[in-house]
Amino acid sequence: MWLIVVFLCASLRTVPVWAADGDPERLPNTTVPLHYDLWLEVSGLGRNDFSYQGKVSIRLAVVSDTAVDGVVLHNVGNRIEKTELKRISDGKLIAHQLSQNSELLKLRTGRPLNRQAGDAELLLTLTFSGLLGKEKKGFYRTQYRGPKRVPVTVATTHFQPCYARYAFPCFDEPGLKATFAITIVSNRNHLVASNTAVAKVTNLPDDRKAVQFERTGPLQSYLVAFLVTTYDTIHTRSPSGVQVGVLAPPKDQKALQFSLQAASALLTRLERYTGQSLGLKKLEHVAIPRFGNAMENWGLVAYDEQFLVLAGRKVHRQQRVQAVITIGHETAHQLFGNLVGPAWWSYLWLSEGFATYFEMILGSAEYPDLVPLEESFAMRHMRPALQADAIPGAHALTVEPLPADTAQIEELFDSLTYSKAGCVLRMINCTIGETAFRAGVRRYLETHRNGVVHPKDLYASFTHGNESLPAGWPSVEEMFRSWTDKPGYPVVTVERLNISYVRLRQQRYQLQAEQPDHTSRWLIPITYFTNSSRGKYEYRPALWMRETDRELVVRLEMKRTDVLIVNPRQVGFYRVEYVQQRDWQKMVPKLRSLPPVTQAKLIDDAFVLARIGHTGYEVCLSLLDQLSTISSALPWLTAMAEENVGFLQRTLRSFRFDRVVLGLAGEMFQFFSNTTSTTTGSTAIEAQALDRAYDWWKRLGGTTRSGRRRYGPRFDTGCPPTNMPPLTVEELTIGLASQDEAEELRLFGRLKCQKQPQDTVLVAALERIAKNGQTDTSDLYRLLLKLLDLDPGRFLSPVLNILADPVAPRKPGEPITVAALQRLLNRILPEVTDRKQVSTVQKLIGQQESLLPRGFLAQANTIMTSTLSWRMSNVAKLNRLLRLRHGDGGRFAQFTAP
Repeated sequence: MWLIVVFLCASLRTVPVWAADGDPERLPNTTVPLHYDLWLEVSGLGRNDFSYQGKVSIRLAVVSDTAVDGVVLHNVGNRIEKTELKRISDGKLIAHQLSQNSELLKLRTGRPLNRQAGDAELLLTLTFSGLLGKEKKGFYRTQYRGPKRVPVTVATTHFQPCYARYAFPCFDEPGLKATFAITIVSNRNHLVASNTAVAKVTNLPDDRKAVQFERTGPLQSYLVAFLVTTYDTIHTRSPSGVQVGVLAPPKDQKALQFSLQAASALLTRLERYTGQSLGLKKLEHVAIPRFGNAMENWGLVAYDEQFLVLAGRKVHRQQRVQAVITIGHETAHQLFGNLVGPAWWSYLWLSEGFATYFEMILGSAEYPDLVPLEESFAMRHMRPALQADAIPGAHALTVEPLPADTAQIEELFDSLTYSKAGCVLRMINCTIGETAFRAGVRRYLETHRNGVVHPKDLYASFTHGNESLPAGWPSVEEMFRSWTDKPGYPVVTVERLNISYVRLRQQRYQLQAEQPDHTSRWLIPITYFTNSSRGKYEYRPALWMRETDRELVVRLEMKRTDVLIVNPRQVGFYRVEYVQQRDWQKMVPKLRSLPPVTQAKLIDDAFVLARIGHTGYEVCLSLLDQLSTISSALPWLTAMAEENVGFLQRTLRSFRFDRVVLGLAGEMFQFFSNTTSTTTGSTAIEAQALDRAYDWWKRLGGTTRSGRRRYGPRFDTGCPPTNMPPLTVEELTIGLASQDEAEELRLFGRLKCQKQPQDTVLVAALERIAKNGQTDTSDLYRLLLKLLDLDPGRFLSPVLNILADPVAPRKPGEPITVAALQRLLNRILPEVTDRKQVSTVQKLIGQQESLLPRGFLAQANTIMTSTLSWRMSNVAKLNRLLRLRHGDGGRFAQFTAP
């Protein structure tokens, strides 16, 4: 990467421009945009005319003399009807020829553009037309159900990462910021919204209107947004004067108050923490049907409806949690990503990591019952990030080089870029302290406001923080780089040598079938708890393991009888292995007295390390025995997770272990039904634990009636009566292929409750949907992924049958579809437990190998081989252990399958 700095006399400012050498799909950036005047007409929605017309005038700066490809920008799918290129200095037209190469639109000027010869600034005008598609990219259309369930069209946008070029010709790279003046022509009865406030509305003939918006500040093309539909809005004004609004279909207007209040409160928290204003007059949050997630468009944030529409008092607490966290995430993006954005997708973590970190900080500050900070970080981000970083082929946070390939860029929107980056930021915060961290964050935002950045710019913002660090500590930049520049994470092995001394070793966490990695090492902040240290080193490190330290012998504040727990608060991004049985013998009986986040850490590390042979399953089962003494939800949720107890339940296929799990589910209900309602109660995490208990009860064949016989009238799985007729192929086909989220939610609820023999009906319905093309490929993959999340043990075979069936789509060429396929395969791989399934998955990957990342099949084989090896080594031993511990006289013997 190299930097061009341009001095523009007219505007007296410097514009940083980043270009990549050697990538033919990257813009040459010899000409860069300064300002866009964008005009669009989409006035045919009422008569189902989904075409639109557009005109864009782009003021350009020539930052270096060009080749004969005088101006190069992006365009996909738009029909270019007319182009004009002229010099701003004298209005002289510049002759050119137009050509389209892949996604690059080239205006060949026949001569180099020369800054010194009057070509310093140009005006490029393009007239074009396009069509609103159904796929979520560019300027597209979706719909909601209006009065009498009549479909109502919503014309909206989704541009991240590389889809602004689908809506209008533009310079569609994140390192290029420009201002925008947008005008949209629509029907008069439509609401029209964009990034900024409305400046002027002009009525036009034929019942049309032109809505002109105020000029934006500098922003990247992927943050531009507009909306045309029949929505209602509610607004409030934040203490700083920003008009905060929520936009949604009229039927939902009464269900927006919570999200509106949260949006204003979280914005205020962000402004106060960072000391920065957004530079916006208004910040609107808009509910988009079937959007799936959320997108931080500058001033007009888009969400799936579930995050904004929360109807009435009976809203599940988990919906409120998800609303708070998602709104907090997108609000944080207005500073981290929008105001200060990464110069290229290689550094996406600079945007997503900070948004993830602040969704927790803001949410816990404003709604501590909904988002308790430590527990939420551990459950929502630390566990998923450690799981993702353990997969062979995991990427570093900083990904260099990264070509201008949309499919590869889409792959980076994953748990590592979001959750690992957020965890690394929290680790830095706890290491250097809140005061130094906040000062560095403020300096970062102030220095680079309205600019684009590299990771080194973030690190430089913490230079002053180095002065407050103890002598001998690494610099903040060294801390960051050790965790952002390479993939994976370490396992720290702890061995007590005598009363006060321990030996620490570090090695990369790897699956058993992987080639050993003896070279990767990290700067590891060692925090610990002992009875003698009295919490002194639970958050801030007592010492460091250096990247040169394969092992280290150190003295700790500890007595012979003390419990020793390393990384007790889950601050460090690593797992801990205790090699001596006596360490576990001290910890396990004390589990009840430890903080919930420490309890969860011990349970999770034990299960994960047992899976690769580093810890014995005797420890895991002992920890499960201790759960009955624990009333905190987090350790229960961790133990009963799909990756821990769930993995054992699916791979052992043991009636005896099913009985154990059923007993645990019953105890979970007894604990959390006494303190928690799904709508009102103690904490959202306890509500989630109650849901998890019900899910396990239903999965193992329980019913509401059998639960009430055992636990009383409050037991309610939420399943319909057993005499309700089973779902039919026709009902499933219509419902799953519909665009109605409520109907889809209802069907998945019934699928969770119905008995397994009905799964053949589900397969038949999905085969019919695929064969008839009733949904696009990416949506089919989304449905299959949702089934696996519902119950992986039950639905893996049906999902593989659908994917293996020749009627299913075989060539998903679009980047969105490729990303959906990869997400689905990554979800499938850990669930494969026999050689027939291995063969099916290998065949599937082989058929799509050209679309998947290089080496994907080899990485998949490593994951599946590790699981098969685990089964061969552990199933018989575990069944013997279960007979000894939970046989006829075992603790859970009284629980039988309902």
